[in-house]
Amino acid sequence: MMSRWTCGRCGFVAWTRDRSEMREVTGSHLIAHHSDALSTSDFRVSWDCPYCATAKTAYDTDGAVAEFEAHLHDHVTDRVADGVHVADHVDWNGVVRVDASAVGDEADALRAHFHGAAGLVVAVTPTPERLVRALDERLSAWPRRTVIVSTGEYDFEATPDVDFAGVDVEIVELDPRLSPDDVGETVSRILDANHEPGERVSLEVSVFGQIVAAFDVERAVAFVRMLAARLVDAGGVLQLYVDADADRNVATVLNFLDETIDLTVAVDDDRFVRRS
Repeated sequence: MMSRWTCGRCGFVAWTRDRSEMREVTGSHLIAHHSDALSTSDFRVSWDCPYCATAKTAYDTDGAVAEFEAHLHDHVTDRVADGVHVADHVDWNGVVRVDASAVGDEADALRAHFHGAAGLVVAVTPTPERLVRALDERLSAWPRRTVIVSTGEYDFEATPDVDFAGVDVEIVELDPRLSPDDVGETVSRILDANHEPGERVSLEVSVFGQIVAAFDVERAVAFVRMLAARLVDAGGVLQLYVDADADRNVATVLNFLDETIDLTVAVDDDRFVRRS
């Protein structure tokens, strides 16, 4: 679980693992909104708080800015919520676009955050070993049930230090020639067979780029929309790990999915940030 702050002036939202880390986020963000409250003249830097009568003047520019940021944070500290999850933003029922390469540390941080709060995890990934290691290293306990769907064979020798004793995990190997419809049907059947009533579902799709590259835009869009519709019944969050810079067709598909995606999140220095 994390701490969350929502800016009252724009759509910016940030999540941090430690409440104390939020001071840096709120201060720098608010000072951007109130840059006119900071001025330099006569070899000194001055700031006037837009929320109260506090004003300061100093020679040390960096120190003055840091003090101003800390002061601004104090005005919004009561709006920092604790014990929250990113998926709370969509009531644990929706589609989250994750702006991160599926094989990067940033993705590992987010997938562990989502999967660690779910009872059933279904992950469609080309790198099952990376997923296993991310969950084993980052979570205090595995989800009740984890089903890893991959077009590649799982190499147990790649993770010899992972103890699967007491862990309910299944590896489902797919034929790489399968269409998006076939992959979607497989995921749907997995949900039917494994979901328990009232249980949170975390569905990871880390093959979005490969699907876009292998099939036309229309089929890629339909794949995501059908998965999103399927999760409405189960109640869960679908995470799409995308790198729009890797393939211009990915950006095209995302434009068609604008109304389907409920939240876009990126990782910024170990903090999660909402992107509009």
